[in-house]
This record gives sequence, C-alpha cells and structure tokens, in this order.
Amino acid sequence: MKRVGEFFAALAGAIASFFTGLPPIVWVLLAVMTIDYITGILCALMNKSTKTENGGLSSSAAFRGLIKKGIILLIVLLAALLDRVISMSAGITFEAVAGATCLWFIASEGMSIVENAANMGIPIPAVLRRVLEIMKEKGNNGEQAGADQAGEVPGPQETEDGLEPQPDAEADAGQDPDAEPEN
Repeated sequence: MKRVGEFFAALAGAIASFFTGLPPIVWVLLAVMTIDYITGILCALMNKSTKTENGGLSSSAAFRGLIKKGIILLIVLLAALLDRVISMSAGITFEAVAGATCLWFIASEGMSIVENAANMGIPIPAVLRRVLEIMKEKGNNGEQAGADQAGEVPGPQETEDGLEPQPDAEADAGQDPDAEPEN
C-alpha cells in the first residue's frame, strides 16, 4: 500500500512540475478553454446551444468539445516542438510559432465564449468582439497584428448574426462539424 501512495505522490509531483513550468500564454489558453467549456455547458443547460438539435445538453456534444480541446493542446505542443527544433538548429531562443498558435486559439476560444454568451441573451461589448475578430483574422492571414498600409485595421465580413464565419474544410463541404450525426 505504501508503494501505491509513493507512486501517486510521484505522479502528482511530475504533473505539478509540468504545469508550473508552462509559459503564461499557455495558462491563458487553458483558462480561456475552461471558460469556453463552462459557458458551452451553461448555454446547453438553458436550451440555447447551437451544438444540438434541441439546444439542450448532450453528453456526446460535451465529449466532442473535450476531444477538440485535447486536440488544440496537441497542436500547441506541435508548435512548441517546432519552436524547439528551430531554437536548437539556429542556436537561439525561438518561441514565435507556439506563441502565435496560442494567440490564435485564445481568439478562437474567446469568440466561442462570446457566441455562447450571446446565445444566452447576454449583451457583448462591441470592442471585445472586434478585438477577438481581429486577432483571429490576423492569425488566419498569417499577418502581424496591427494597422495595414492605409493605417486601418481591416476587419472580417459581418454576417447577420454579427460574427465572422470560420473558413474550414467542413464549411466548404457544407457540413456542420458540430452537428449531431444523422441515423
């Protein structure tokens, strides 16, 4: 029994060591991902979710959300590994890929939080929505955040719900990636 206790103590120490060594931007991403998941659950509890046919809570939709969060973390890990390889081969400290990847996902998760809140009838400050849209757009275009040559920050196209649609393969195929499978 003592060995089991020692094992779990070592495991807890390893996990704590890992998490205390994370850069602040990853902590922000983890916090935003947690807030998004919680607001998604709350939205579903209010029967306002766009992830299910009836707008209610669905264990499969919630599980898909967790899977997506896990894949986001794997993508951030990939970006960090790329930074590491670049750093080792160039002999410098390089963290741009992981940082940009985290910022893009922070903006994406932030947009999801805003969408969840709007679905629940909570008014959203235009400045918050706009900053998240700009962050995400700049990440999609591979541009640096800031003003363009004319001195303006170009914005996404507004839709009737006021949010920029996400360009992706599912949209091109006309399929909603979050829709319940039809049986």
